Amino acid sequence: MMVSRTGETPERTPGRIEREIRSFTRARHAAEAAGRSDVARLLRQATDLGLDELNALNNT
Repeated sequence: MMVSRTGETPERTPGRIEREIRSFTRARHAAEAAGRSDVARLLRQATDLGLDELNALNNT
């Protein structure tokens, strides 16, 4: 869970989740290019969790 500078949990909006997914994807590609399959695997899991969260939010 992310926390804002004020210490409050930011609202989980579809736009915020989509931006996080894009960031995770860019970072995963960089990790793969650097030969860091362990980091890439972790970032892939984060991407999958973000997609699950986005789908759940869109289906409510």
